[in-house]
Amino acid sequence: MRTDRVTVSGWSRTHRTWAIDPEPLIVFAATADLDPRLRDEALDWCIRNSRHVSRVRLRNLVVQRPDSTGEQWGHFAATVNAHARIEWPRASKPRPYAVTGRSNLRPLTEPSMVLLRIRAMFGLGARSEILRCLLFGHNKRFTAAMLASATNYAKRNVAESCDALVQAGVLATREVSRRYYYSLANLGRLAGFVGVLPELVVDWPLLLEVLGLFLEYADVALDASDQVRVIKAHKVAEQVEDAVADLGLDAPDRMKGAASLAAWDEWMIECTKELALGRWPGDNSYSTKPFV
Repeated sequence: MRTDRVTVSGWSRTHRTWAIDPEPLIVFAATADLDPRLRDEALDWCIRNSRHVSRVRLRNLVVQRPDSTGEQWGHFAATVNAHARIEWPRASKPRPYAVTGRSNLRPLTEPSMVLLRIRAMFGLGARSEILRCLLFGHNKRFTAAMLASATNYAKRNVAESCDALVQAGVLATREVSRRYYYSLANLGRLAGFVGVLPELVVDWPLLLEVLGLFLEYADVALDASDQVRVIKAHKVAEQVEDAVADLGLDAPDRMKGAASLAAWDEWMIECTKELALGRWPGDNSYSTKPFV
Protein backbone atom coordinates (compact mmCIF):
# COMPACT_ATOMS: atom_id res chain seq x y z
CA MET A 1 0.00 0.00 0.00
CA ARG A 2 1.50 3.33 -1.08
CA THR A 3 0.79 5.73 1.73
CA ASP A 4 3.33 8.20 0.41
CA ARG A 5 2.01 11.47 1.63
CA VAL A 6 5.09 11.90 3.69
CA THR A 7 6.50 11.37 0.67
CA VAL A 8 8.90 8.67 -0.50
CA SER A 9 10.18 9.11 -4.03
CA GLY A 10 9.23 7.04 -7.03
CA TRP A 11 5.69 6.07 -6.00
CA SER A 12 2.42 7.40 -7.36
CA ARG A 13 0.23 9.34 -4.91
CA THR A 14 -2.99 7.53 -4.06
CA HIS A 15 -3.97 8.77 -0.59
CA ARG A 16 -4.25 12.54 -0.98
CA THR A 17 -7.33 12.78 1.25
CA TRP A 18 -6.21 10.34 3.98
CA ALA A 19 -4.72 11.63 7.22
CA ILE A 20 -1.31 9.99 7.51
CA ASP A 21 -0.04 8.87 10.91
CA PRO A 22 3.77 8.52 10.64
CA GLU A 23 4.81 6.26 13.53
CA PRO A 24 2.67 3.17 12.76
CA LEU A 25 3.52 3.53 9.08
CA ILE A 26 7.23 3.72 9.88
CA VAL A 27 7.10 0.60 12.07
CA PHE A 28 5.15 -1.24 9.36
CA ALA A 29 7.55 -0.19 6.60
CA ALA A 30 10.51 -1.24 8.72
CA THR A 31 9.21 -4.69 9.66
CA ALA A 32 6.83 -5.93 6.95
CA ASP A 33 8.08 -7.92 3.97
CA LEU A 34 7.93 -5.00 1.55
CA ASP A 35 9.74 -4.03 -1.64
CA PRO A 36 13.38 -3.34 -0.64
CA ARG A 37 13.40 -0.06 -2.57
CA LEU A 38 10.34 1.16 -0.68
CA ARG A 39 12.04 0.30 2.62
CA ASP A 40 15.16 2.20 1.52
CA GLU A 41 13.11 5.25 0.60
CA ALA A 42 11.28 5.02 3.94
CA LEU A 43 14.72 5.07 5.58
CA ASP A 44 15.61 8.14 3.54
CA TRP A 45 12.47 9.97 4.65
CA CYS A 46 13.02 9.06 8.29
CA ILE A 47 16.62 10.23 8.22
CA ARG A 48 15.68 13.57 6.68
CA ASN A 49 12.53 14.18 8.76
CA SER A 50 13.14 12.50 12.11
CA ARG A 51 12.34 15.77 13.91
CA HIS A 52 8.66 15.24 13.02
CA VAL A 53 8.53 11.73 14.52
CA SER A 54 7.70 10.86 18.12
CA ARG A 55 10.27 8.53 19.67
CA VAL A 56 7.85 7.84 22.52
CA ARG A 57 5.15 6.55 20.17
CA LEU A 58 7.70 4.52 18.20
CA ARG A 59 8.91 2.85 21.39
CA ASN A 60 5.40 2.04 22.60
CA LEU A 61 4.29 0.71 19.19
CA VAL A 62 7.33 -1.55 18.96
CA VAL A 63 6.86 -2.78 22.54
CA GLN A 64 3.24 -3.68 21.73
CA ARG A 65 4.36 -5.89 18.82
CA PRO A 66 7.46 -7.76 20.04
CA ASP A 67 6.82 -10.85 17.92
CA SER A 68 6.35 -8.96 14.65
CA THR A 69 9.07 -6.30 14.88
CA GLY A 70 12.23 -7.73 16.44
CA GLU A 71 15.40 -7.87 14.37
CA GLN A 72 14.11 -5.91 11.35
CA TRP A 73 13.11 -2.94 13.47
CA GLY A 74 16.42 -2.99 15.30
CA HIS A 75 18.39 -2.67 12.05
CA PHE A 76 16.04 -0.01 10.65
CA ALA A 77 16.16 2.15 13.79
CA ALA A 78 19.94 1.78 14.07
CA THR A 79 20.38 2.88 10.44
CA VAL A 80 18.25 5.98 11.03
CA ASN A 81 20.18 6.75 14.21
CA ALA A 82 23.54 6.42 12.48
CA HIS A 83 22.68 8.91 9.74
CA ALA A 84 20.37 11.32 11.60
CA ARG A 85 22.35 11.29 14.87
CA ILE A 86 19.31 10.61 17.00
CA GLU A 87 18.30 7.81 19.36
CA TRP A 88 15.32 5.85 18.14
CA PRO A 89 14.36 3.03 20.53
CA ARG A 90 15.22 -0.66 20.31
CA ALA A 91 18.04 -0.07 17.82
CA SER A 92 20.61 -2.77 17.15
CA LYS A 93 23.17 -2.72 14.31
CA PRO A 94 22.87 -0.38 11.30
CA ARG A 95 22.80 -1.75 7.77
CA PRO A 96 25.03 -0.35 5.01
CA TYR A 97 22.99 2.48 3.51
CA ALA A 98 23.60 5.54 1.33
CA VAL A 99 21.16 8.41 1.84
CA THR A 100 19.44 9.31 -1.43
CA GLY A 101 17.93 12.63 -0.37
CA ARG A 102 15.01 12.12 -2.75
CA SER A 103 12.15 11.68 -0.27
CA ASN A 104 10.48 14.95 0.65
CA LEU A 105 8.07 16.20 3.27
CA ARG A 106 4.81 17.29 1.64
CA PRO A 107 3.50 20.78 2.52
CA LEU A 108 1.82 20.64 5.91
CA THR A 109 -1.12 22.58 4.48
CA GLU A 110 -2.26 19.52 2.51
CA PRO A 111 -5.24 17.56 3.96
CA SER A 112 -3.21 14.36 4.37
CA MET A 113 -0.64 16.18 6.51
CA VAL A 114 -3.09 17.33 9.18
CA LEU A 115 -1.55 15.25 11.97
CA LEU A 116 1.92 16.69 11.35
CA ARG A 117 0.33 20.13 11.05
CA ILE A 118 -1.20 19.72 14.51
CA ARG A 119 2.25 18.81 15.82
CA ALA A 120 3.74 21.90 14.21
CA MET A 121 1.12 23.98 16.03
CA PHE A 122 1.06 22.30 19.45
CA GLY A 123 4.41 20.53 19.66
CA LEU A 124 5.62 16.97 19.31
CA GLY A 125 4.14 15.19 22.31
CA ALA A 126 1.06 13.86 24.06
CA ARG A 127 -0.78 17.17 23.78
CA SER A 128 -0.95 17.05 19.98
CA GLU A 129 -2.06 13.41 19.97
CA ILE A 130 -4.81 14.16 22.48
CA LEU A 131 -6.16 16.95 20.29
CA ARG A 132 -5.93 14.69 17.25
CA CYS A 133 -7.99 12.00 18.97
CA LEU A 134 -10.62 14.40 20.23
CA LEU A 135 -10.88 16.14 16.86
CA PHE A 136 -11.20 12.99 14.76
CA GLY A 137 -12.14 10.22 17.19
CA HIS A 138 -15.45 8.42 16.89
CA ASN A 139 -16.00 9.06 20.59
CA LYS A 140 -16.52 12.68 21.58
CA ARG A 141 -15.48 12.07 25.20
CA PHE A 142 -12.46 10.11 26.39
CA THR A 143 -11.03 9.16 29.75
CA ALA A 144 -7.29 9.53 30.26
CA ALA A 145 -6.94 5.76 29.94
CA MET A 146 -8.80 5.75 26.62
CA LEU A 147 -6.62 8.58 25.32
CA ALA A 148 -3.46 6.81 26.48
CA SER A 149 -4.43 3.72 24.48
CA ALA A 150 -5.35 5.75 21.40
CA THR A 151 -2.28 7.98 21.43
CA ASN A 152 0.38 5.42 22.44
CA TYR A 153 1.52 7.66 25.30
CA ALA A 154 1.69 6.79 28.99
CA LYS A 155 -1.46 7.46 31.01
CA ARG A 156 0.39 9.80 33.39
CA ASN A 157 1.65 11.98 30.52
CA VAL A 158 -1.80 12.04 28.97
CA ALA A 159 -3.50 13.00 32.26
CA GLU A 160 -1.03 15.84 32.86
CA SER A 161 -1.47 17.14 29.31
CA CYS A 162 -5.27 16.95 29.61
CA ASP A 163 -5.17 18.96 32.84
CA ALA A 164 -3.05 21.63 31.14
CA LEU A 165 -5.45 21.80 28.20
CA VAL A 166 -8.41 22.10 30.59
CA GLN A 167 -6.70 25.00 32.36
CA ALA A 168 -6.11 26.64 28.97
CA GLY A 169 -9.80 26.30 28.10
CA VAL A 170 -9.15 23.98 25.14
CA LEU A 171 -10.70 20.93 26.81
CA ALA A 172 -13.76 20.51 28.99
CA THR A 173 -14.07 17.82 31.63
CA ARG A 174 -17.03 15.97 33.09
CA GLU A 175 -17.23 13.45 35.93
CA VAL A 176 -19.37 10.37 35.29
CA SER A 177 -19.44 7.50 37.80
CA ARG A 178 -16.21 8.72 39.39
CA ARG A 179 -14.45 8.87 36.05
CA TYR A 180 -13.31 12.05 34.36
CA TYR A 181 -14.13 12.39 30.68
CA TYR A 182 -12.43 14.93 28.43
CA SER A 183 -13.88 16.59 25.36
CA LEU A 184 -13.09 19.61 23.21
CA ALA A 185 -14.47 22.84 24.65
CA ASN A 186 -15.15 24.17 21.15
CA LEU A 187 -14.70 21.57 18.43
CA GLY A 188 -15.56 23.87 15.53
CA ARG A 189 -13.10 26.54 16.67
CA LEU A 190 -10.24 24.06 16.93
CA ALA A 191 -11.07 22.54 13.53
CA GLY A 192 -11.11 26.00 11.97
CA PHE A 193 -7.77 26.84 13.56
CA VAL A 194 -6.17 23.57 12.41
CA GLY A 195 -7.17 24.29 8.80
CA VAL A 196 -8.01 22.10 5.82
CA LEU A 197 -9.09 18.63 6.96
CA PRO A 198 -8.82 15.20 5.30
CA GLU A 199 -11.75 13.12 4.14
CA LEU A 200 -10.57 9.99 5.91
CA VAL A 201 -8.94 9.49 9.31
CA VAL A 202 -8.27 5.85 10.10
CA ASP A 203 -6.85 3.91 13.01
CA TRP A 204 -3.52 3.17 11.35
CA PRO A 205 -2.15 0.75 13.98
CA LEU A 206 -5.32 -1.32 13.72
CA LEU A 207 -5.45 -1.21 9.92
CA LEU A 208 -1.79 -2.14 9.55
CA GLU A 209 -2.25 -5.01 12.00
CA VAL A 210 -4.92 -6.41 9.67
CA LEU A 211 -2.82 -5.86 6.55
CA GLY A 212 0.17 -7.51 8.21
CA LEU A 213 -1.89 -10.63 8.83
CA PHE A 214 -3.08 -10.55 5.21
CA LEU A 215 0.54 -10.49 4.05
CA GLU A 216 1.45 -13.39 6.34
CA TYR A 217 -1.44 -15.39 4.91
CA ALA A 218 -0.39 -14.58 1.34
CA ASP A 219 3.14 -15.85 2.01
CA VAL A 220 1.79 -19.16 3.34
CA ALA A 221 -0.98 -19.56 0.74
CA LEU A 222 1.28 -19.03 -2.27
CA ASP A 223 2.69 -22.58 -2.25
CA ALA A 224 0.41 -24.30 0.27
CA SER A 225 -2.14 -27.04 -0.20
CA ASP A 226 -5.86 -26.27 0.08
CA GLN A 227 -5.93 -27.95 3.49
CA VAL A 228 -3.16 -25.72 4.84
CA ARG A 229 -4.78 -22.65 3.29
CA VAL A 230 -8.10 -23.47 4.97
CA ILE A 231 -6.42 -23.75 8.36
CA LYS A 232 -4.49 -20.52 7.86
CA ALA A 233 -7.54 -18.64 6.50
CA HIS A 234 -9.59 -19.63 9.56
CA LYS A 235 -6.77 -18.53 11.85
CA VAL A 236 -6.49 -15.15 10.11
CA ALA A 237 -10.27 -14.72 10.22
CA GLU A 238 -10.22 -15.31 13.96
CA GLN A 239 -7.25 -12.98 14.54
CA VAL A 240 -8.72 -10.05 12.59
CA GLU A 241 -12.34 -10.41 13.68
CA ASP A 242 -12.35 -7.68 16.34
CA ALA A 243 -10.10 -5.31 14.39
CA VAL A 244 -12.19 -5.68 11.23
CA ALA A 245 -15.35 -4.91 13.20
CA ASP A 246 -13.75 -1.82 14.78
CA LEU A 247 -12.64 -0.61 11.34
CA GLY A 248 -16.13 -1.10 9.91
CA LEU A 249 -15.00 -3.56 7.24
CA ASP A 250 -17.59 -6.04 6.00
CA ALA A 251 -15.76 -9.38 6.19
CA PRO A 252 -17.26 -12.70 5.03
CA ASP A 253 -18.84 -15.03 7.57
CA ARG A 254 -16.53 -17.55 9.20
CA MET A 255 -17.79 -20.91 7.92
CA LYS A 256 -16.25 -24.30 8.55
CA GLY A 257 -14.12 -26.19 6.06
CA ALA A 258 -13.22 -25.16 2.52
CA ALA A 259 -16.54 -23.40 1.97
CA SER A 260 -15.21 -20.10 3.26
CA LEU A 261 -11.76 -20.29 1.62
CA ALA A 262 -12.70 -18.77 -1.73
CA ALA A 263 -14.76 -16.04 -0.08
CA TRP A 264 -11.94 -15.07 2.29
CA ASP A 265 -9.31 -15.20 -0.47
CA GLU A 266 -11.40 -12.93 -2.67
CA TRP A 267 -12.22 -10.55 0.19
CA MET A 268 -8.63 -10.17 1.37
CA ILE A 269 -7.39 -9.51 -2.17
CA GLU A 270 -10.17 -7.02 -2.92
CA CYS A 271 -9.77 -5.26 0.44
CA THR A 272 -6.01 -4.88 -0.03
CA LYS A 273 -6.47 -3.69 -3.62
CA GLU A 274 -8.98 -1.02 -2.63
CA LEU A 275 -6.76 0.24 0.19
CA ALA A 276 -3.74 0.37 -2.14
CA LEU A 277 -5.74 2.53 -4.54
CA GLY A 278 -6.66 4.95 -1.76
CA ARG A 279 -10.27 3.83 -1.48
CA TRP A 280 -11.93 2.60 1.68
CA PRO A 281 -13.42 -0.88 1.06
CA GLY A 282 -17.19 -1.10 1.00
CA ASP A 283 -19.46 1.88 1.51
CA ASN A 284 -16.78 4.22 2.95
CA SER A 285 -18.72 4.34 6.21
CA TYR A 286 -15.48 4.70 8.16
CA SER A 287 -14.93 8.18 6.69
CA THR A 288 -14.90 10.70 9.52
CA LYS A 289 -15.79 14.35 9.65
CA PRO A 290 -14.94 16.10 12.93
CA PHE A 291 -17.98 18.35 12.90
CA VAL A 292 -21.12 19.15 10.93
